[in-house]
Amino acid sequence: MNRIRTAARVSTALITLGFTQPVFAQAQPADTALPPAQSPEAGPVAITQESVGSDVIVTGSRVRGAAPVGSTVIALGREDAVAGGAVTTDRLIKQIPQVFDLGVSENSRGQSGGSGNVTYGNSVNLRGIGPYATLVLVDGHRVVNNSRSVDPSIIPTLGLDRVEVVADGASAIYGSDAVAGVVNLIPRRSLNGVEATGRYGFADNFREYQAGLAVGHKWSQGQIMLAFEHVYRSALSGNDRRYFRSDQTAFGGNDYRVNRCSPGTIVAGGVSYAIPSAGVTQATAGALVPGTSNRCDDIVGQDLIPEQTYDSANMTFTQDLGDRVTVFADGFFSRRSFQRTAAASSATLTVPQTNAFFVRPAGFTGTSYTLAYNFKDILPPNLNLGSAENWQISPGVRVKLFGDFQLEGIYSYGRGDDESNTFTGLTAANLNAALASSNPATAFDPYSLGRTSPATLAAINNSVFLAPTLSRFTGYEARLNGTLFQLGGGGVKLAAGYEAQEIGVALGNARGVIGIPIAFRNFSRRVDSAYGEVLVPLFGSANAIPGFQRLELDAAVRYDKYSDSGDTTNPKFGVNWSPVRGLVLRGSYGTSFRAPLITQIYGNSNSLFTQTYQNPAGAPIVGLALSGPNLNLRPETATTWSVGGDWDIVPRLKLSVTYFNVGYRNQVDAYLSDLAILSREAQFAGTGIILRGADAAARVAQLIASGVGVVGVPPAPVTLFVDGRNNNLGKSQTEGVDFAVNYTLPTANVGTFLFNVNGTYLTKYEVSITPAGTPIDRRNTIFFPLTFKARGSVAWDFEPFRVQATVTHVGGYTNNAVTPNSQVGSYTPVDLSVSWKLGGRDAHGLLGGLTLGAEVRNLFDLDPPYVNLAPSGNGSGGYDASAASPIGREVAFSLRANF
Repeated sequence: MNRIRTAARVSTALITLGFTQPVFAQAQPADTALPPAQSPEAGPVAITQESVGSDVIVTGSRVRGAAPVGSTVIALGREDAVAGGAVTTDRLIKQIPQVFDLGVSENSRGQSGGSGNVTYGNSVNLRGIGPYATLVLVDGHRVVNNSRSVDPSIIPTLGLDRVEVVADGASAIYGSDAVAGVVNLIPRRSLNGVEATGRYGFADNFREYQAGLAVGHKWSQGQIMLAFEHVYRSALSGNDRRYFRSDQTAFGGNDYRVNRCSPGTIVAGGVSYAIPSAGVTQATAGALVPGTSNRCDDIVGQDLIPEQTYDSANMTFTQDLGDRVTVFADGFFSRRSFQRTAAASSATLTVPQTNAFFVRPAGFTGTSYTLAYNFKDILPPNLNLGSAENWQISPGVRVKLFGDFQLEGIYSYGRGDDESNTFTGLTAANLNAALASSNPATAFDPYSLGRTSPATLAAINNSVFLAPTLSRFTGYEARLNGTLFQLGGGGVKLAAGYEAQEIGVALGNARGVIGIPIAFRNFSRRVDSAYGEVLVPLFGSANAIPGFQRLELDAAVRYDKYSDSGDTTNPKFGVNWSPVRGLVLRGSYGTSFRAPLITQIYGNSNSLFTQTYQNPAGAPIVGLALSGPNLNLRPETATTWSVGGDWDIVPRLKLSVTYFNVGYRNQVDAYLSDLAILSREAQFAGTGIILRGADAAARVAQLIASGVGVVGVPPAPVTLFVDGRNNNLGKSQTEGVDFAVNYTLPTANVGTFLFNVNGTYLTKYEVSITPAGTPIDRRNTIFFPLTFKARGSVAWDFEPFRVQATVTHVGGYTNNAVTPNSQVGSYTPVDLSVSWKLGGRDAHGLLGGLTLGAEVRNLFDLDPPYVNLAPSGNGSGGYDASAASPIGREVAFSLRANF
């Protein structure tokens, strides 16, 4: 308790000071002629007036030399990755409070979109609006994906210049998927030398390491850069975290233990009998006591975080061919392999009296009964292993035309290969045959006496689940950019272009016994797009007057035509107004859309999955969920607007505030992986998404009769059915405030202090599951966006040392997956990092390029707040994987070298 109180006091003190790494950018004047923008080797980048040059494209605008009008940019550099302990790019981005870990995440797959994340990748979910509503780009262009999402870790941190995030609708600029915003991974182009890094970190029962090398060379007319990074993260088993247990009475929660145990529980004629620990035969049937049952944890042994290995590389190249022509290219290769230990197989078996080992309880006269059983003692662990491999190359040419107009052409080609394989699992037909067998050599013994033959065990455990996805992407881009004419406030600038995408996806499926061939379904899509953007500076430095130091308007429009989803036109308008020096007021309005994914239209598979659901009324329920196609999906649409301001209050003190509003309609939702769906059952009335009792049994029987396969052993009888296919059901309204404060305090004798804070506060997150449904405020309820998130830091630079303390705060919320509802506490871990330049400020040679680092993540070793929730195969249980980390205190050491 003392440790927790200390953490709370320190956290409160740091938040009061107000610190963080991300920086909201001030929108820039279009008439500012500045030198080329970033110094990518300088660490964190704030997109400020001094860093926007005439040849720079800042995320959120196609106009060269201007930041987005009406919107802000959050920028993170490699130094943020080092200071934040981010060994991969996705963990760097998760430092931003506007990013929620809901859906496509390696450790939490229970939310919308999670069911398709079969390779345990990570994506970006801005504001929690949806895992597919944020567009991820590389240097401003689209990249290959698995027809689901882009994992930012395709680019190694060592090969990044910076990450730019615009948390505002951007479909008028970039097209589909940019409903909540866009993330742009900008690779390094100014490295001139060699940079190497190594890092090793460890926590209780967990470790990770990183090694990387980047080589770059610049010459008078060009550059080349190559970077490679290897990252390993061990698995974290639920066995090693005390809160990931079915019996949570010690924490004040429920007892979620089940009777599917080893030994198991017989239920005959409505009476339960616990099988003794020594097993049971007909000769010892008198040891069966009516009204007893074995209770156990059926999720034991499951990994909370899978073992992952990342090998990623990227390159950039630029070469001037004379004064007017420049050729350039960027590319990447990434392979991420994983291995995850799942919970042991368990099932409720139907044991007929023909079974060679059949035990008849005293007084039972029936011909069969059920037996709840766990196979953990007789079958090997269930391992899910696979990989996600992606590569792409994007060469281009830039030609200077008349005036300052430039024409740019880019060609992109990429391939993706996702593999998710499980080579063990119960085969229902073989299991039922073994249960019915009267031959001891081929019968299955469910009475815990180990009499089942190895051959029979192999036969009942020979189910495979193979889910490969092969992807192909070809992109074509033509961009025109330049100044049309001059106004009093500066040049009126135009950006226009054409884009085409050719996408191919092959969805593989093999579910059955070992040896079944993989069947592929092939799909394709073509997208043709045209866009235009005009920036009009009415007032600027040349014609400023009182009340109008600066006024600029921006208008963009984009047309997209999909070969399989129709066409759409989306505008966006922005305004920046500076009434006095140092203050910029801004606003934006636009519409956005997201075309349904190929995998959403045609389904990852056509199967029924046996799953265990959280039951607000009591013990968990085993049900079946349907995965399959929905050819009637329509595009999602959204209207977004925001207002805000950026204020340089005094020198070195900056404040940024933004109010945002996102109305999202026709949202594509799927409930295949939502194991807490019964907490909202009443909202699905009349939709057919949830069926109970006889209706559930009839629907499952109908699907099986039509040829839909079953993964796992279904309960007998079936009492719960969930339609997990994708549907245009939802609509949501998201409103809130983003804020950032940055202050730099230089001193004469004791270095420089830097204070930062960045946060987001939701004022509304109303969701209706159906278009005609009543909107319900989902803020601060489990597995939905939380009202308040913030991240702050204070750093002390005193050459050759740098010390930084960082606080991340996630607000508390209501767990409505149990009855009565319970409250979940806030989570506020504190991180500390120290770096030392061995050679000091002006050292040369080997020591001059070496930096030692030490970090402690979660300094006070805070456990995640307790959540009264049954352990789930899709993450969470005793804690909320979408809101807190189970790793605990991690200590890490690093060495960086620059030559």
